[in-house]
Amino acid sequence: MKSLIPILSLVALFSIFGCLGRSAVPYTKEFSSIQLQKPVSGLKLEVFQTGRMVIDGWAVYSGGEGKISMDQPAYLISHPNYGLVAFEAGHHSEIATNPSEHLGWIHRVGLMPMEQDPGQDFRNQLKAVGKNPDSIRDILVSHFHPEHVGAVEEFPKSRIVADRREVSHGNKSPNYNYVKSEYDHVLNWYQIDFTQSNSFGSFEGFYDLVGDGSILILSTPGHTPGHISVLINLESGPILLTGDMAWTEHNIRSASIGLPFVSSDGEAARISLGQLLAFQSINPNILIVPGHDLNPLRRKSRKDIHLHPWAEIPKK
Repeated sequence: MKSLIPILSLVALFSIFGCLGRSAVPYTKEFSSIQLQKPVSGLKLEVFQTGRMVIDGWAVYSGGEGKISMDQPAYLISHPNYGLVAFEAGHHSEIATNPSEHLGWIHRVGLMPMEQDPGQDFRNQLKAVGKNPDSIRDILVSHFHPEHVGAVEEFPKSRIVADRREVSHGNKSPNYNYVKSEYDHVLNWYQIDFTQSNSFGSFEGFYDLVGDGSILILSTPGHTPGHISVLINLESGPILLTGDMAWTEHNIRSASIGLPFVSSDGEAARISLGQLLAFQSINPNILIVPGHDLNPLRRKSRKDIHLHPWAEIPKK
């Protein structure tokens, strides 16, 4: 218990000073609205709730109060020609029974508690709704924090797609919010190099996964050195899945990030959020879904998006 005292003292300090240095840095460069290709007919998105986290509002955004429920989603994209692609893998399946082995210290000490029911992991939910997890061609990982990358080793037949900067950082110099054992046995990496990429609106680069403009991977570093987001060009309208560039809608409305120390670089995270706000102002037709907040999808029903409520997934 004595070893936790310094950590708990730091948490107390962060709760006092967490409001400092959290405002988004305005993006000042000129850029035009995005012109997307014609949507691919038959492209679909399914959303799975793989866990939950209830934390203090002050930790989520500047001026936050009370408790805020944060989603832990994983996304399945069905492309009529390319096949199945996932964005985020969610927690390791043992989170429900042995969480301490799969979480960083900020979660273990209770600052950001994460929970998962038995069978709620992404792989088991896919099987429960009749999907073959081994048929997923690619898993795109926004970054290597445990609730996003934890389950990748449970998909050994999938290619794991990430920014090469994230792979390098996660393997060579991971900080306290990385759990290296979650991904150090992945053999089938595909590392994106954005250095030769063109910008995408206010973002520094993008990669067209399929080559038809249907799934665009955006370079959005800040929360971590190689953080990525994903834009899906659905027939019902484009949707931007931010990952932890923004945790919830509160971050966008308040133009403030969550606790800066949770990011690898708090200043870079503020810059990233500023880029997102600028992108939103120029492209208001693109639905933005924060990394831990599915409310934009709950409010807006679309024919090519299906949200799987965990309570309705049959338990086997």
